[in-house]
Amino acid sequence: MADALGMIETKGFVAMVEAADAMVKAATEAGARQAERVGELVSVHVIPRPHVNIDEALPLGRQGRSGGKTE
Repeated sequence: MADALGMIETKGFVAMVEAADAMVKAATEAGARQAERVGELVSVHVIPRPHVNIDEALPLGRQGRSGGKTE
């Protein structure tokens, strides 16, 4: 199983929405390109294999995974 956590920081609401939409459809790289196209991209960071306890610090909405709390 390949888990990854991709984060994009933008300036502006439109750039954030466009980046999020592209990331849902493709990947972080697509989101970054889309954010640059319509607004200002600040940074991109990908954690290829986040620690199994990442959900305790940053809830990702994953249900039923081992290692994370589900409430």
